[in-house]
Amino acid sequence: LMEPSLRILDNLGVLADLRENAAPLAAIRLIDSTGALLRAPTVTFRASEIDLPYFALNFSNADIVRQLTSSLKKSGAVITTAIATGASFKQDAATLALSDGTSIATRLVIAADGQKSAMRTAAGIKTKSWQYNQVALTCHIRHSRDHEDISTEFHTRAGPLTFVPFGTSRSSVVWLVTPEEAATLRALSPHEFAIALQRRSSSLLGELDLISPVGAVPMGALLAMQATAPRLALAGEALHAFPPIGAQGMNLGLRDAATLNECVVSAVTAGDDPGLAKTLDIYERGRSSDVTTRTYGVDLLNRSLIADLLPLDLLRVAGLTAAANIPPLRRVLMRTGMGTLNAR
Repeated sequence: LMEPSLRILDNLGVLADLRENAAPLAAIRLIDSTGALLRAPTVTFRASEIDLPYFALNFSNADIVRQLTSSLKKSGAVITTAIATGASFKQDAATLALSDGTSIATRLVIAADGQKSAMRTAAGIKTKSWQYNQVALTCHIRHSRDHEDISTEFHTRAGPLTFVPFGTSRSSVVWLVTPEEAATLRALSPHEFAIALQRRSSSLLGELDLISPVGAVPMGALLAMQATAPRLALAGEALHAFPPIGAQGMNLGLRDAATLNECVVSAVTAGDDPGLAKTLDIYERGRSSDVTTRTYGVDLLNRSLIADLLPLDLLRVAGLTAAANIPPLRRVLMRTGMGTLNAR
């Protein structure tokens, strides 16, 4: 989670407890392992260049959910584990049908129910989606060399292979491969998988040991054609989804939540109905550019790796070469990637 997301968690009062088990990312290193005729230089973005101690903190998702749930319970909010199975949206209210047989009437539904959002479908919001010939393998490893708080991303023809610091001599891994290679790798023993991962990463972190099961997630992208409908606002992967490149997805979802929170609080403070179109229009305008830019930006970077086309290779090499050699550009890219442009 990058600095803007950390501010959101701090405002919610949960960051202090989360920090105890977080790992800082002081630098981000990009290494070209595509084997292309033209190879991009290795680029290292350092947080110190923009006067920050780190770009981001790496947390366990389970820890984030646990702390947010605990905070929510303390707030006195009503919590149910029932799932919303259907909804009807009318001018004055929305009604949710729940899996326990009950229903809820509300002025505003915030749907953060994932890529297959039932609420989005019920509201008739269309989506644009596409698939990649990729599977993300995820795991945790122990390594013999210090990661030095550097997150390293190898750019391969199948997609990025990313090592994110997650404790002393430990890292979390996201490895994008073809479906065929994913099947082969998942059939290996833990020791054999670690050797394959070590070879693919040129032993950058030394000897590797697998310390978790290997997960597998097929890769695709999704973009809702609108962020709102009458009495409904979409957030998170109900609104946008794309491959895990550059740590954009979770951070983007938290910005959805923060923007929507501002809109709702402003409306309620003014004595307005938070589900009215004028409130939802502010949210729609506030998120449209960020969501669209990130979705297609990640798509372009991903396709530039897996397409094996000279024009795209030239574009990628030119961009990384410029980033490596032009400090002001590098600083702008760092702030843009973090979702901040308050450059000094």
